Amino acid sequence: MEYVDRYAAMAIQPEVRACYVTGKDPAEQRMENVLHDCELIDKYYVGTAHRLGGLVPRLCVFPESFIHGFGPGWKRDFKLSMEKLAITIPGPEIDQLAKKAIEYNMFIAGAAFEILPEYPNRFFNTGFIISPKGEVILKYRKINSSNNDFEISSSPHDVLDTYGDDPKKLFPVVDTEIGNLAVYICYDGTFPEVARCLALNGAEVFCRPNNWAYGTIEATDLMRMHNIMRAFENTAYVVTCNWGKSPLSEYECSCGHGMIVDYNGRVLTEKQTAEESFVCDVIELKRLREHRRTTKFGNFLVQFRPECYASSYASHTCWPQELYRETPLQNLPDKWALYKDIAEELVKKGTYK
Repeated sequence: MEYVDRYAAMAIQPEVRACYVTGKDPAEQRMENVLHDCELIDKYYVGTAHRLGGLVPRLCVFPESFIHGFGPGWKRDFKLSMEKLAITIPGPEIDQLAKKAIEYNMFIAGAAFEILPEYPNRFFNTGFIISPKGEVILKYRKINSSNNDFEISSSPHDVLDTYGDDPKKLFPVVDTEIGNLAVYICYDGTFPEVARCLALNGAEVFCRPNNWAYGTIEATDLMRMHNIMRAFENTAYVVTCNWGKSPLSEYECSCGHGMIVDYNGRVLTEKQTAEESFVCDVIELKRLREHRRTTKFGNFLVQFRPECYASSYASHTCWPQELYRETPLQNLPDKWALYKDIAEELVKKGTYK
């Protein structure tokens, strides 16, 4: 394969409209969002070339749940999400994005709630990458979904007995002409293990679709820290974005702050507002690969000793495996009620005091 040593990436923060706010038919609202996203690709493709001296984007990243919304705040539940938001990948919405991937010879990444035939009574929060041929070439299913504060979707950890623990399936990486690409989603970024496992599988560019809703300074600082640290500790790029302001969706729409971070943890570009917009910068693939092969200080994968950590991880149970194996999570209060019991169990084990 002939690799592109240097190319542009862009991350788009679009307005997201949700059927549970607009009152529109769910399929109609999803398609309206996607067609708007395609218009933004047209607009910001030109904008990237303008800003980067004619260098056009080969990679475009969209946020988490940008096709359908995330659910009506703390009242979000399984039935609404499964019946009105979740899609198939590929499907009609992805097909529209695939046309743009072909038109502009670019890779398009994002995340959406996905229905799987082999799991008929649940849905996953799935990151995807579409190739310039219009094909879905990668699917990553969010690990930290049914354990986080605000989400209903299933995790592979909920059904690990049937999903399997193959590292290549749990943490997929795809080899492309613009490098080894991977996806992790929003809350996954708070767990260094996710990005590290992807890096061990060869990831060079992390696409992080986000719906980081809170626009306060302290919340935004946390998100920025995650992006910088995941890039630095894995010697990889992070291309990430959130929604733009979306008054016809969640009660609080987004903190914005789309970012591109390089393999030294240096912020190359950042959007400082939550307006519908984009960020773009250059991915230096050749320099990344040279850095990984030659640097001494901070070459963390060269210096990594996983054998020392594996037995410790394996000896602990924190969030219970397959907690939702029989029945998927139905609402947020049911999940929140579990937190106290799990924390108390960690106290009994001596993990917490």
